[in-house]
Amino acid sequence: MSPGSGASGTPPPPRLERPDERTPAQQQAESYEPKGVRLGGFLLFPALEADEAYNDNVFAVSSGSGQIGSFLQLIRPSAELRSTWSTHMLNAYARGNIGFYTAAPAQNFQDVSVGVDGRIDIQRDWNTYGGFSFNRKHEDPGLPNTPTGQTGVTIYNQVTGLVGYYQKVNRLSGRAEFGVDTYNYFNNGLGIAEGVVPNSDRNRIEFRESLRFGYEFLDGYEIWARGSLNQRIYQTPVDALGFARNSNGWDVVGGITLNLGGLTTAEAFAGYLQQNYVNQGTAPLQGPMFGFMANWNPQKELWIKPYVRRTVNEAAYAGDSGYLSTAMGFNTSYNLRPNVRWNALADYTIADYQSFSGTNARYDQYITLGTGVMYLPVSEFFVALSYQYVYRTSTQAGLDYGQNVIMLRLGGRL
Repeated sequence: MSPGSGASGTPPPPRLERPDERTPAQQQAESYEPKGVRLGGFLLFPALEADEAYNDNVFAVSSGSGQIGSFLQLIRPSAELRSTWSTHMLNAYARGNIGFYTAAPAQNFQDVSVGVDGRIDIQRDWNTYGGFSFNRKHEDPGLPNTPTGQTGVTIYNQVTGLVGYYQKVNRLSGRAEFGVDTYNYFNNGLGIAEGVVPNSDRNRIEFRESLRFGYEFLDGYEIWARGSLNQRIYQTPVDALGFARNSNGWDVVGGITLNLGGLTTAEAFAGYLQQNYVNQGTAPLQGPMFGFMANWNPQKELWIKPYVRRTVNEAAYAGDSGYLSTAMGFNTSYNLRPNVRWNALADYTIADYQSFSGTNARYDQYITLGTGVMYLPVSEFFVALSYQYVYRTSTQAGLDYGQNVIMLRLGGRL
């Protein structure tokens, strides 16, 4: 049997492509994507967005705890530089997200993200790649690691680096990656009295290493296996409650990837994960690991993107070692017209915490629903309206909440 033949000895079916029957002039006239500014071998995509939102429960508290609603003004400048070379790749970006709450100024934030990523093509199907970024971020109330109540915003810096190597020989492929993240939190006056770890005790560095091997048994169909390690090292070895938060973990998964030429791409995997803590007497955080993601294009104008993912996360609550996050849902978008776009999302997430004593300290469930529509009178300008609803239930008393956010977006881009 020749390479690439099916089990019956016949060639595999051709990969599907959705034909575009429009003329080039029609394609250009109906395209509302940004064109960019040519800079030699690069395209520059600048943009500026100004939004007005209303959040009816800024601090994400229960209905009996004095909910506060507030308008929110957002300014979002950005610039992306993308290479247009036939080989190799180099991209850079800078983004800002500045928010001002009318009735809750303690939650004002100034987020910044700058980064670069690239790829060096050694030969066809043989390359090295990597990236680096600096990010100043904030944690919104109601997230899995934020305290309940009217508190100041939590701000932190995250520096991320990644290098990788990929090579494919015939139908066999291999990938090796090494990544690092550093987290540095700013003091916001919160601590054990509020039920959380002081921010100075959350500073840490995380290392990740992984190997992945795959076999493409048919064109567009690949089975693969991946093993990963991680090490999480805190700058303060023992936190304010006397717990050592350093840990190391591993996961092993096997999966399958398929690509039907753009009509459908999907990846599914399953395996096992374990996070081991150096704190004496703390049980490992462990369990099945699984994931699924797909891009389905049943009609030319419609995209549906379901997903499932499970990760091990660090916990910021006093006495908790970490939590397993399991998320599932979908995003969908539909072009009602070339310049009118509708989108929607639905997400169900579980945050299953474990205490340093090894017991399940807390179990939270989140439901997120959202929808929005965008209108582009020209490719350089857009106006959009969106709505999002979040609801959390928790086994810990007083932590249930519901939140509605409506936003009007105005933006210009080149």
